[in-house]
Amino acid sequence: MRGLGHGQVWWADLDKVRPVVVLTRERVAPLLTRVVVAPVTTTVRDLATEVPLGEAEGVADSVASLDNVQLVPVDRLLRRAGIVAPTRWPEFCAAMRALMAC
Repeated sequence: MRGLGHGQVWWADLDKVRPVVVLTRERVAPLLTRVVVAPVTTTVRDLATEVPLGEAEGVADSVASLDNVQLVPVDRLLRRAGIVAPTRWPEFCAAMRALMAC
């Protein structure tokens, strides 16, 4: 899918239709049939692996849960909801480090 890349927030058809944040880098995402996403949830547990999201990203107050990353076929991405500002991307990097305990 052209123009698909990390930081984008999409509505996706997973177990139910829910927002996700694309984690796959923009350079390779158009070449792939599946991308890595972090599901967005309103269940906040205040974990180091959660990144807060809200209206600025095109969703209700919620978190991207990096403990629940998934590989999703691009045809499951239904419509773009928003984007995470590049200035916030270090929060995702920190959450990934927490996920991997490194």
